[in-house]
Amino acid sequence: MNDLKQLGLAVTLPELERAAEWLRAGNRDVELQDICEPQVMDGDWREIARRSKELLYGHAGRIGVHAPFWNIAIAALDTQIRSVVQSRLHLGLDYAEAVGATHMVVHSPFYFFGHALVAHQDTLEAEISLTHLTLEPVVRRAADLGCTLVIENILDLNPMPLLALVDSFDSPHVRLSIDVGHAHIMGQRGAPPAAHWLAQGAPLLGHVHLQDNDGTNDAHLAPGGGTVHWESVLRELRASETDPRLIVEVVPGELGRAMAWVDGLEGR
Repeated sequence: MNDLKQLGLAVTLPELERAAEWLRAGNRDVELQDICEPQVMDGDWREIARRSKELLYGHAGRIGVHAPFWNIAIAALDTQIRSVVQSRLHLGLDYAEAVGATHMVVHSPFYFFGHALVAHQDTLEAEISLTHLTLEPVVRRAADLGCTLVIENILDLNPMPLLALVDSFDSPHVRLSIDVGHAHIMGQRGAPPAAHWLAQGAPLLGHVHLQDNDGTNDAHLAPGGGTVHWESVLRELRASETDPRLIVEVVPGELGRAMAWVDGLEGR
């Protein structure tokens, strides 16, 4: 059973400056997301990493990062694009190494799943093979760093392709990430509810993004600000036996409400 005591936050440096003391006090999970942005990738990211480590001094919880994701296609067919994607993901691992991170989030390659023009079930094997071509050198380096790649649902309408992808690596350094808010949005389009994703993915689950919305857009509200059924989500998380990283991922204006929600879980 998971007591949720490590439930923490996804932050960039400005939010970390506001929340560092809270994260340190509870030794909570933290996910540093600065390296997602192209201007940071091509700028002085080492200084951001240095400052983040400074703010987290004394923090004994688990640290992770979110890999670059803008225009990043991990199942790229074009070899030139694959090379650029690998370069950006290796930069994400450079950042992970600099901050002492032990997980890195990458996005699902299944952007077209459920699209009326794509018979996805006929292409799954090929998409998994292409993803291996992209990720295998990244996974090897991540393993050397003691870092686990967690692959996050984005537009996925069904847990099974993503579970098949994660399982295909047969590695403790590749695990499933479930974004509760993404699952909730896709649930309005025929996907199962977020709690079902957590139950189905439980054996491979390594990471969870908790965020709320009204089912129409990826609002990243603090839990309770939208229509996610949090009672069922929390029930599945408490039943987890894989000790996933638990990260509340909200827009900056929701940070205070997110911390208050986490604090309010004690004793519930």
